[in-house]
Amino acid sequence: MKSNAQVPTFYKGDLVRSASGKPVQAWRRANGQETRAWYEKHAEDCRAGLCFPYDSGGEPQLAPNDTYFSIPADVVMTVVRGRASAPHGYYTSKDCCQVFCPSNGETLFVKRAALTSKW
Repeated sequence: MKSNAQVPTFYKGDLVRSASGKPVQAWRRANGQETRAWYEKHAEDCRAGLCFPYDSGGEPQLAPNDTYFSIPADVVMTVVRGRASAPHGYYTSKDCCQVFCPSNGETLFVKRAALTSKW
């Protein structure tokens, strides 16, 4: 189902910020070090009896594919890629852009509808 809402267009090098004045949800793929750390912590929690190694269907629990960030509304970011279909979990998320966030030094994916280049 297509929505009639217009998604803003950005170009490489544009400066953008939150469109609503609220923090922006951003993400990137988890790297190998973060995945290993998750599995190690999960194994420790299972040994301590804090969680179960399997879900309700008997499948082993998997590490998250993405790392999420909450970007404060007052942070100005630089667009790296104006249009991107971003990997998001096991699916692809459309209408995104890739931005560089100077507050944490990460290159992240953000939904374009959550951003504005107007002040």
